[in-house]
Amino acid sequence: RYELTDSGVSPMSLPGQPGLAYTADGLEHNERGIPSSQAADHLAQMDKRARKLALLDPGDRWADQEGGIDGDGDLAVITFGSCTAPVREGLARARADGVNARLVSIRLLSPVQPGRLKRALAGVKRVLVVEQNHSGQFLRYLRGEYDLPGEVASLRRPGPLPFRPDEIHRRLVEWGRK
Repeated sequence: RYELTDSGVSPMSLPGQPGLAYTADGLEHNERGIPSSQAADHLAQMDKRARKLALLDPGDRWADQEGGIDGDGDLAVITFGSCTAPVREGLARARADGVNARLVSIRLLSPVQPGRLKRALAGVKRVLVVEQNHSGQFLRYLRGEYDLPGEVASLRRPGPLPFRPDEIHRRLVEWGRK
C-alpha cells in the first residue's frame, strides 16, 4: 500500500477484496506499511505523493469556466467550492445588467495550473476573488501561486451563512461600471 514507485502511485487493494486488507488512516508509514515517525519515511512518502501529483493532467476539469473565456470582457470572478453557485447566479444577473464578466471556479488547488489560469484570464484587467473566509486565505494562495492580472479585489465573509446571489450581483454591477 505504501510502496515507493516511480509514478508515485502505490498498488492498493480495494475495500472488501477477498484475501487482502485495505488500510486508510492518517499516520505516515514506511514502504512496508508499518506506521512510522521517522523523518526519512515521511520524506519518502511525501516525495511519492509529489510524483503522483506531478503526473496528474486534469484537462479542462481543473476549473469550471463560463462567460467570455476567450478574452471577452475585462472583469473576471475567481472562486471555488460552495461560493460557486451564488457567484454563478449573481454573475448571470450582472450580465443581464450589462456587466461583461467571466467566471473561473477553481476545482483543483494542487498541482497549480498557471498556464491554464493565464489563458482563462487573457484580456482581464480586473479580478474579483470571492471566498467564504475571514482572512482572505484563497486570495493569498492565488497571489502566492499565480500572476493575477490588473486590479485585484476581494469579496469575502466568514461564518456559516453563504453568500447570496444579490450580494454578488450588486458588487459586480458596482465594479463593472468603473
